[in-house]
Amino acid sequence: MQHQYLFILSPPYSGSTALWQLLKTSSQVSALPDEGQKLPELRKMMRENPWDPSTIFDWNLISTIWHQYWDPKKPVLLEKSPPHLCRVEAILEHFQPAEFILLMRDPLAICEALHRRNGMPWEAAAERWTYWLELHLKAREEQSCSHLLYYEDMVADPSSTFRALAEWLPSLQDVDYKSAIEAHAVDGVQKRPLLDMNPRKIAQIKPADRMRVLKTLEKSLPLIEETPYAAQYF
Repeated sequence: MQHQYLFILSPPYSGSTALWQLLKTSSQVSALPDEGQKLPELRKMMRENPWDPSTIFDWNLISTIWHQYWDPKKPVLLEKSPPHLCRVEAILEHFQPAEFILLMRDPLAICEALHRRNGMPWEAAAERWTYWLELHLKAREEQSCSHLLYYEDMVADPSSTFRALAEWLPSLQDVDYKSAIEAHAVDGVQKRPLLDMNPRKIAQIKPADRMRVLKTLEKSLPLIEETPYAAQYF
């Protein structure tokens, strides 16, 4: 069987876990039991400096381990680990044919998660989101056949979102996008249908902290203008 490799490329806290859980409801999709970088055989290697593009990984070992977990009877082999965003070239070298879903999310929502879950200062969180945006835009420019997806569109209109995904990759036609998913949120780990968590997350940010984030983001406005978020915040 000719397999199709499907990678979700996104920053952390962008809704990739929700998307991953929904995609694997398809009868055509085999997903790893966790993020590929967190599998026990690979965690020590892949979680050491994962966001440094110069970190060297043994991709032959990675491929061997991942294939031990994927179901070879399924045509689409799905993986999502956020640091893949800085290793697209390595993925393309070792997994063919490969397709990418490029997922992005509101900067304030991601900064809230970085601050709440990692204790990251607001300015540092905004700078981190900007770095991830740079990687996202680079992948978007270089991988012309990839599928661009914003978290906000996915939660606002899942029917249209997953119909468009199926038009792009027909093997995804039977995804059950109404299925309950389990993911971290501001109120802890919950299992529920796809739901827009942005308003609740952003409401947690104090006005002064919101201004700190936006002031930092404004330094990279030309990049942000490549997304819907510039018109929303600037």
